Amino acid sequence: MEQVIDTDILVVGAGPIGLTAAALLADHGLKVVLVEKQASTSDAPRAISATDETLRVMAQIGVLDRLAPEMLMDTGARYYGRRGQLLAEVRPGQARLGHPGKSQFDQPVMESLLLDAVRRRSSTIDLRFSTEALQISEHGNHAETVLSGRDGKTTVRSQWVLACDGGRSPIRSQLGIALEGSTQTQHWIVVDIINSQVPTEKFAEFHCNASRPVVVVPGANGRRRYEFMLLPGETAGDVTAPDFIQSLVSPFESVEPQNIRRAAVYVAHQRIAESYRQGRVILAGDSAHLMPPFAGQALNAGIRDAANISWKLAANVLDGAPETLLDTYAAERRPHTAEMVRLSHLIGKVVMATNPLAATVRDGLLSATALVPPLKRWVTGMRFLKQPHYSDGCLVNAGSRQATAVAAFIGRALPQPAVQSDSGSTDSLDSLLGQGWSMLRFHGNSRFEVIPLPAGSDARTAAAGITDTGGAFNGLPAGTSLIVRPDRYVAAAVPAAAEQAALADLSRLVPGLHPGTEQGAPSAPNPSGKPLQQTS
Repeated sequence: MEQVIDTDILVVGAGPIGLTAAALLADHGLKVVLVEKQASTSDAPRAISATDETLRVMAQIGVLDRLAPEMLMDTGARYYGRRGQLLAEVRPGQARLGHPGKSQFDQPVMESLLLDAVRRRSSTIDLRFSTEALQISEHGNHAETVLSGRDGKTTVRSQWVLACDGGRSPIRSQLGIALEGSTQTQHWIVVDIINSQVPTEKFAEFHCNASRPVVVVPGANGRRRYEFMLLPGETAGDVTAPDFIQSLVSPFESVEPQNIRRAAVYVAHQRIAESYRQGRVILAGDSAHLMPPFAGQALNAGIRDAANISWKLAANVLDGAPETLLDTYAAERRPHTAEMVRLSHLIGKVVMATNPLAATVRDGLLSATALVPPLKRWVTGMRFLKQPHYSDGCLVNAGSRQATAVAAFIGRALPQPAVQSDSGSTDSLDSLLGQGWSMLRFHGNSRFEVIPLPAGSDARTAAAGITDTGGAFNGLPAGTSLIVRPDRYVAAAVPAAAEQAALADLSRLVPGLHPGTEQGAPSAPNPSGKPLQQTS
């Protein structure tokens, strides 16, 4: 008789996004079945760049302390022109979220640590390798997924299915969800080596030489990546041969065949799913979007997906939040991801220019930015790499009379400065927030208190007498309150007198945030006089 398993969430795919999502879902109190068709996690060094927001999530899961020593932290990039001249040196601006804006990591190391984190949560996560999701069907308030594994076929009955099954996503194909966008014509070879003898500098190099563009990315502990654009007539079989790789890498260093860790030809896509959800199936990571590697955003977009959807699924399953809350996932994540896809494509076009005239014009334009200080700061500070700023979704819009400095926090990731308590101890802000909702109530002179929401809902206790020692909240006047979601995004920034109205408004999507407000019950008007954003 075929086995039937009941769980809250089925996560398909145990790559970095699926592993992260499973850990977050478990921490939010859900039972999870996590399946992966391969026998283990991948040993291929694919993604290589991590943003501050990704590191924040890794810290939340509890793996950053072991991941950080294997990373090259706080890196930038240098762009070289047609004649080898330095066009621009860029690096992220001042860290806002408690971690460097950009760092280089090794995906197998990250996956191994995430796998350990999942196994530490074995009481709530049922992890199954060598198991494939074959077919999904919907049955009213749940989905049934047929799995094929070592012990034959099993049916998992779950309230939701989170598809983290990669760029070729069989689940996305089964649902008939189209990918919008295009595929680049240029092919590239990526070469990862170990035991590199090149002195490590904290800069990736983009050699835009108009003949064979090259990207060089340093890593920790002797790891190094080279990416070369293929020329017409070159085939995967030709360029992945060790002697050919040695000739490609030779202008930068000498590499022995045994130190070639991986060599693979790829073609970049700039595509995004037309829908992130169909029925009880939700897409995350590469199953929802594909982008070129030039901005280093693919994995980071997937980690943002996991952090965004995990707490919303928990609110739906455990607290009866309406499905309109789940619709805010796409409303919030899709626009920024589409922007990152476009940016990655644009940087790729800059790097891959092979027409001599076009490359010369490009070099001239980039060099000219030095003559315009605001433009130079925009380029060198990587301000073109915009952070997410949600305008629609689970948030309360700013009122017309609200100060710009206050309204600017809404829909953005909460800064994470070092904070000090009245006892003199110093810690990170996230350590005071816990897993759920929180409210930061400011009293002036960079002092505030942290109040768990809803009050008395869990073991967290309020923390008073906290001082922001990093100046992240200098623009907030006394009497301001920030309502912070479990994913560390600010849902509302209001005067203290309007706290209850904002909580009542948010309770339309997240029942229980406001005492006495039930799902579907009337709530107090929000302080802006505008409706809560719930666009799907």
